[in-house]
Amino acid sequence: MTTASTERTQVRRQQVLDAASDAFRRRGFHAASMAEIAKLAGMSPGHIYNLFENKDEIIAAIVERDCEETVQRIGELQRETDVLQAMLAQTEAAIDEHSQVANAALELEVLAEAGRNPKLAAVVHAAETLVKAKALDLIRQGLGPAADGLSAGEVEGRALLLAALFNGLTVMSVRLPDMSASGAHMAPAMRRVLQVLLTP
Repeated sequence: MTTASTERTQVRRQQVLDAASDAFRRRGFHAASMAEIAKLAGMSPGHIYNLFENKDEIIAAIVERDCEETVQRIGELQRETDVLQAMLAQTEAAIDEHSQVANAALELEVLAEAGRNPKLAAVVHAAETLVKAKALDLIRQGLGPAADGLSAGEVEGRALLLAALFNGLTVMSVRLPDMSASGAHMAPAMRRVLQVLLTP
């Protein structure tokens, strides 16, 4: 396969993932049909089946794409000289990102399906394991030399709490659709929490 052909395939895969994400948000995993996804993607169902075997494979690819994006963002933070200050500067943007109802609807749909589907659960667990490892590295980097004085359990607990805070915002955005408007008000408290998590 040539480089140009590979690039075209990747573009088409992304089209399908974007279309499927939209369909799953609006109609749910089971109600959204391959025909609907194909229409949103601007291609035939047969073309989609050349790229993905079924909807399970599509949603697994969505999970993997989201994982890659999260790992990339963590990597960008790790390249900062001062991790804590970089995170504090991005707090409001991070709250806003995790408070979007549309994104929450898709994430909750994926998690609900993972609770019923062992194959998808394995994909979700693998993605979370990778993100957790990167988050642990980030916490250690933020703590600096002081991290050596903390137990592995303490560092892991801080990383998990950080994930729980932002994942909790995702759930709350469904319960309180107007919550995103409060992002600026939550930011000062979130910054204080971040300082506690990234300070010995």
